[in-house]
Amino acid sequence: MDSVRLRAIILNLQDRLSNDDRKRLHFYLGNDVPRRIRDDPTLGGTLNLMDSLFDQDKINEHDFSYLIEVFDQIRCFDAAKLLKEHLNQNRENMLNQSVQSLSLIMPPLYETHARDQDEENRLGWLSTTIVFLNKAFLIIMKRS
Repeated sequence: MDSVRLRAIILNLQDRLSNDDRKRLHFYLGNDVPRRIRDDPTLGGTLNLMDSLFDQDKINEHDFSYLIEVFDQIRCFDAAKLLKEHLNQNRENMLNQSVQSLSLIMPPLYETHARDQDEENRLGWLSTTIVFLNKAFLIIMKRS
């Protein structure tokens, strides 16, 4: 997901927030944003608040779990749910890209290695490769 798409999602969220939701959001994030932003719970002020979170790298196109946690804490569950759906979709896309990249790399590597090994060693190398892929998958999942 790029930052433009995340910003579009955040704009969509604004339609789901009541004035009281915005006030709670500004209050909750009072320590994380400048006072001039905190004291302006209007639509414009809330967009400035989001910009401030981007500037501080508290949210970005790869990780906006901080914002999900904030919405959960202030009981804006609809907003949190929308962000969670997009975060899961983003993680799924990243995982698919990683698997595709690995699938492009692994067959030529295996073929090269297999030519140099006898049958018994090939089976051992294949099991080692599977373990490697499992570890790579776990690392990718932890990062996303």
